Amino acid sequence: MNPSRVRRFSFLVVAFAIAFAASTFPARAQERAPLLWFQGTRLILDRPVAQAGDIAVSTRDTGLRRFLDKLGATVAFEPQSRYVVVTAQDRRTIAFTIGDPWYTVAGVRVRAPFAPSNDGGDAVLPFFALARALYVEPVPDGGEMVLQPRVGALDVRTDGGRTVVTVRAAMPLLISTNADTPDRLQVTIVGQGSSLAPRRAVGAGVDALDVTAGGTARVPTTTITIAATPGTAHRIVAAETPAAFSVAFEPRGSVAQNVPPPPVPLGSAPPYDSGALAGPTAAPLVVAGRATVTGLTFEQGTDDALVVRVSLSGAAGYEWHRLLDRRWYLDLANTTLNGPGRDERPSFGAAQSVRVRQTGTGDAPAVRIAFTLAGDQAIDVQPSDTGLTITVSTAAATDVSRIGTGRTGGPPVAVSSASPDAVPSETPWKYGTAPNPRLIVLDPGHGGADAGTAHNGLTEKLLTLDIAKRLRTLLVAQGWIVRMTRENDVDPVGADQLAQMHADGKPNPDDRAYLQTRCDVANAANARMFISIHINSAPSSSARGSTFYWYKPQDAAFAQALERAVVGAAGTQDDGVRHENFYVVRHTTMPAVLIETAFVTNPSDVELLRSPSFLQNVAQGIANGVKAYAGAPAQRSVQSDNGVSPQ
Repeated sequence: MNPSRVRRFSFLVVAFAIAFAASTFPARAQERAPLLWFQGTRLILDRPVAQAGDIAVSTRDTGLRRFLDKLGATVAFEPQSRYVVVTAQDRRTIAFTIGDPWYTVAGVRVRAPFAPSNDGGDAVLPFFALARALYVEPVPDGGEMVLQPRVGALDVRTDGGRTVVTVRAAMPLLISTNADTPDRLQVTIVGQGSSLAPRRAVGAGVDALDVTAGGTARVPTTTITIAATPGTAHRIVAAETPAAFSVAFEPRGSVAQNVPPPPVPLGSAPPYDSGALAGPTAAPLVVAGRATVTGLTFEQGTDDALVVRVSLSGAAGYEWHRLLDRRWYLDLANTTLNGPGRDERPSFGAAQSVRVRQTGTGDAPAVRIAFTLAGDQAIDVQPSDTGLTITVSTAAATDVSRIGTGRTGGPPVAVSSASPDAVPSETPWKYGTAPNPRLIVLDPGHGGADAGTAHNGLTEKLLTLDIAKRLRTLLVAQGWIVRMTRENDVDPVGADQLAQMHADGKPNPDDRAYLQTRCDVANAANARMFISIHINSAPSSSARGSTFYWYKPQDAAFAQALERAVVGAAGTQDDGVRHENFYVVRHTTMPAVLIETAFVTNPSDVELLRSPSFLQNVAQGIANGVKAYAGAPAQRSVQSDNGVSPQ
């Protein structure tokens, strides 16, 4: 045999062997992402990569976006801060950090199978870990993986003899009642499994609560049976979202008040029963430049007063609110809680309970200290260089202020809704100038050459102005001073801002100079609140409903109040409260919310937007939300900025 042929043959054999090995061994070594099934259809991810028993998926993945949309969740990634924040439909926040396998679910720390990574400006997340945080459990079913929505949390609140039981699920609940007597309730939730413990103690008025999971992986059911104490009656109360169910148990014969349970503060952590989220509560990671609550003490002061001392690692701005239902809370902005939340029921004083929670989001954290009071008690806030002290007196307040702001390191500022005049400008405030407690700025989106969105014969700039004018009339009647960024179909652009814009001088809704003009109206006047009104659109005609956007920590409670009131008055689908970096809510120095009222691309929303009565209902809902959030100013003759005098 020719030696050269032998060499050539040997070379071909070796090359074939190398090619065969290269094509075979990696395929054996590499995990294959399972086929996913969700809500009756295949969920197709763009580039899933199986990793450590989970799936690595990019935040830009269209399949992930469809999954989050069905769950009413949103995702935001700030590459410079390395945070990925997912906001669930029940307002909890799931915060990931690039390079760190530990993530937080409403303050509860959980470890993922692998750390998120950066992928060219987008983040790569562990998909199953994220799904579990959203109450969706991956369940093997044959050769596929079913993403099963579940009842994921149970919250029990006892107030005297009244106990409210709330269950929260991944998606809107479909409930059937199997047995309903005064002292026993059994409901079956169809289409959602359970991550709750099979049995648990509840509280006053309830002897036992049993949870039974049934059905199949693809069509699960959850049956909840609650046995009440003899002599106790129950009633269904309004839940916070369609994905929650609340029932109150109280002594039979007591006066039933149709008052929903107090809302869970934004981002707070209910007592999870899910094994995936079990474990001690811990704070999000401490970030340089932010303050951290390093200590909390509860003491009995003079005349049975409750004294709460808060120790901080650095200076922090704060804002407090006195609500109309005997609740009072204080939010510390840009602050994290170093340790678990607290639930206290003091045996002295006039505070029935105190709740301390991590709220806000990963990039805008806040700590909330909330009190349930016996009445309108006098409350004093004293900041210091190392924190602040909150004193709740047993005596009733002589001046029931509704709002106050300040900063640790200086005296507090009380801004009362009953005060007819602005706080003197020299009074310290966290933004440098005290707000006018009677002034609200309304921002009708777009205007002039900037029409906004236009579909089905409807134009955004005209609808937003219509709603704003209706709202102005309602607010002035309540006693507010109202200023608008525009009162007709014009571009609200000042000469200074116009000079900074493009050479053609045409407004661009993304241009900072154009948007800053709107912010300047509110900031220059030190307004109490800012409301930006918009109409939505989408490539798909199925998108509909109202959405409420906030950015700063002090915006969140305002957005929640508007959400409840507008959806209730206008009857639109509730698309929730979402944290977004919109220019006008970020660059206004007061509580600000941007409202997308309805879609001009959805047939049912279009019919609503064509109705003057609907536009009036939207305006009335916003006015109701303002009242729920801030109370009402004193009714007296004050000349408003638009020439209308409230009586």
